[in-house]
Amino acid sequence: KLVVEFHDELEALGVRVDDIEGKVNLLDSRLGGWKLSGALRLDIGNESAHEAPESDGYVNMTRARIHFDRWFGDPENPMHFRARLRGDGAPAHANSWKDFYVEIPFFWDTLLTVGRLAVAFDNDYYLDGKTAFANTGSFYALGSVVSDRDLDQMLIQKQFGMGKVSAYVAHPSAGVKISETNAAGQRVEILDENYNAWELFLMGQFQFNEQFGFDIGAQGFFGDNARPADGNEVVWTATTYGSSEFKDMYNIFAGIRFNFNDNVAFKGIFYHQKRDINYWLNDSTNANPAWREWDQPQNTILGEDSGNHWRLIVDVKQEALKFTSLWLEYGQYDKGFVAPHGINGGNAVFATEYLPNSLPFDLKYWRIALGQEWNEKWATHLFYYGYKWGDVPNNVEDKMSEWGLGVQYKYNPSVSFGLNFVQADNGTDDKDNVVRFRTEVTF
Repeated sequence: KLVVEFHDELEALGVRVDDIEGKVNLLDSRLGGWKLSGALRLDIGNESAHEAPESDGYVNMTRARIHFDRWFGDPENPMHFRARLRGDGAPAHANSWKDFYVEIPFFWDTLLTVGRLAVAFDNDYYLDGKTAFANTGSFYALGSVVSDRDLDQMLIQKQFGMGKVSAYVAHPSAGVKISETNAAGQRVEILDENYNAWELFLMGQFQFNEQFGFDIGAQGFFGDNARPADGNEVVWTATTYGSSEFKDMYNIFAGIRFNFNDNVAFKGIFYHQKRDINYWLNDSTNANPAWREWDQPQNTILGEDSGNHWRLIVDVKQEALKFTSLWLEYGQYDKGFVAPHGINGGNAVFATEYLPNSLPFDLKYWRIALGQEWNEKWATHLFYYGYKWGDVPNNVEDKMSEWGLGVQYKYNPSVSFGLNFVQADNGTDDKDNVVRFRTEVTF
């Protein structure tokens, strides 16, 4: 009778207790507004490469990160500060702030982010983006075509239903290298990383229902005619690689995502790129050098000023096939296409040696990757990539391939180990074999 009589009061008391308990748990998890987390990744590897007899072993701290988070301001709608101290990588990156930004709830229910951060806007369309392969510690992580670079920027985002609109402005002083290949197949760098361009980005991600999504965006680099210092220009000729000035570059892209069910998805994305670069050239009399567009067809070492890239993907989760997940990808890059991370961005074997930021020839490729989670402790994976160049000189190999396999063991929720083998073949008789043992700790 008492329970019935005081039902309303007891219910109100329970709500208040639940509310207090939730706030206490939140405060406890944030340590009074602060949260500290981090990651350590140590790789021990050996590479049997064609560079022998140079030393081919290594022990590298490939990830050493400490994350600082703090929530402040309005308790109901707080601002969020995030900093990530990086202690790994080359000396230029070690002990530097990889992330350092504040998220501010802004006008019209937007979120304004100010500071240094990297966001991958097209991560639905690449391996190790939003896939079952993320965080497996393998070699085959592949990066964004247009974003996912550390930028000091102002980013604003607006969520609506299941969709989002994002835009940012930045002025990176280091970013994309543009290089070409001469008739002998030699790489020639025509634009330094320090291109000093305004960068503007706008993207809409539309999710019409649980099955169908559509993405569209544009990215512009405005280089203010960035060029070498006055007096250091070198004239371009058929045999001399001279100076260039970067005017602008545009990327326009659109993608579709179709989920047949919760476990099987088809995806496709198309990028169109337009580049405007001038060169220190002689006129038709081979005199009077000036900054000109390339209009001398007898010289063939420069690529086209525009190009496309497209890829088609079938993404199958392990729940569908029971024993493995599956990623199938086929795509094509036009000659000269520029990607900030390289065509195999994030991949430890091919990323810098074989596939640069800008492509010397047309490229067709296919990728197959399988990942198996056997239980909470054990997981395995294997993959194969194949590449086919188009219109290469006779002394340049037109095929490349890469395959690998690995096993991961989770010792506890914070500690995991991985053993990987990868073989890369650039089309010659010399293959690059890599064995790596990884230890990763997160906290």
